[in-house]
Amino acid sequence: MRGVRPVVGDLARFGTQALAGLPWAVRGSRGSFELMGRRYPYLHHGHKLTWLTERAVEVPVAQAIVDGAAGKRVLEVGNVLSHYRPQTHVVLDKYEHAPGVLNLDVLELDGLGQFDLIVAISTLEHVGWDEAPRDPGKPLRAIGALRSVLAPGGLLVITAPIGYNPALDAAFRSGEAGLSRSTALRREPGTTRWRELATDDVWTTPYDFLIFRARAVLFGFIDAPGP
Repeated sequence: MRGVRPVVGDLARFGTQALAGLPWAVRGSRGSFELMGRRYPYLHHGHKLTWLTERAVEVPVAQAIVDGAAGKRVLEVGNVLSHYRPQTHVVLDKYEHAPGVLNLDVLELDGLGQFDLIVAISTLEHVGWDEAPRDPGKPLRAIGALRSVLAPGGLLVITAPIGYNPALDAAFRSGEAGLSRSTALRREPGTTRWRELATDDVWTTPYDFLIFRARAVLFGFIDAPGP
């Protein structure tokens, strides 16, 4: 167990960083990070203080991918992006009630048709894991269900916090999840900056259960076969 002093230090640092980032939430961003050869602005937004969490990097990447799929059928699993700007794509979220959100389980995809792009932003690690009774195998079944509604040549994008759901981490690490490719971002200790690393370098990164935020995030991609 961690001692009192480190915990107090983490909480004090969290408070200091929260105050420091508030002015930049008005502007929407400050600084940038690199992922897969492209630079993205960090997201500074008042909703859940994004600059302190993995949303600072997940949302810019996912939003850029969604924007690049304009005119195509897009499904978002977990209502995330609409908290930061209006969206026009289909959103599925079992628990969050909001206009335009389909309150369905991720395994209940019958009748929705096929999608050219599916994004799941820090959502699949909760599937089965944070439900009662716990079902560690449900995230893999969810990935299989999402693959089944990918249109030919479509893309499934998954982000997941390392260390939150060990069973899902193990499935990613072993290849059982069937990712076509993956990369990761890890937070620089004591800062709000993130750096890209190979996924093999982040598996042992612990999740911050004190403040419930990731120290490392997986970005996984599954490519559907072409027509």
